[in-house]
Amino acid sequence: MIMGYRSCDGDPDLYGKVKEAVTIQQAAEYCGLKMGPKGICLCPFHTDKNPSLKLYPDGKGFYCFACGAGGDQINLVARYYQIGNWEAARRLAAAFAVPLRAPVSYREKREAALVRERRQERNAFEKRAKLFLRMYWILLCEARREVGGPHFDESLQRLDDVEYLLECLNSCVEEVWKDKKAVEWIGEIERKIADWYAGPGEDRSVSG
Repeated sequence: MIMGYRSCDGDPDLYGKVKEAVTIQQAAEYCGLKMGPKGICLCPFHTDKNPSLKLYPDGKGFYCFACGAGGDQINLVARYYQIGNWEAARRLAAAFAVPLRAPVSYREKREAALVRERRQERNAFEKRAKLFLRMYWILLCEARREVGGPHFDESLQRLDDVEYLLECLNSCVEEVWKDKKAVEWIGEIERKIADWYAGPGEDRSVSG
């Protein structure tokens, strides 16, 4: 038995039921991890710029080739949220509606719902931010080729900033989402694109 498990609390089969019902991929999604090809992603347990955490199907868990972190789906959630294994198992049970002998409390269900909502909001932000940053990047690249054009100076000033922010979104979207200045600037970019495309008196909305 892995240290920290307390099967005597609530449903004695809590860990077995959660491990059977929730895959390692679902647990990773619950933590907001983005899977790349072959189940590899950036490891959240150390500063990881090159994806080094591998997810193994069929109950084999996860392992980071850089920092050595590893375990099953319950360990992953426990370590990510810095909570105990028992609490991690309860959260997964609530999030994925795993039937337990001891009912999941309203508080646990609400916490699971809040995690899902937060993940959906962050994913929506990431999708929209990347869309407008890429659009702005294309416009700036085109403007840089027009020396003396109306947006030439802007392209010289902003192109590197846009490329850097896109790189941050690919490697640490959570940090960008929490950065109010970055979020405000992305909103300004959306308005810039609308102004760039729209003529006088035209609808300046840009659909995502």
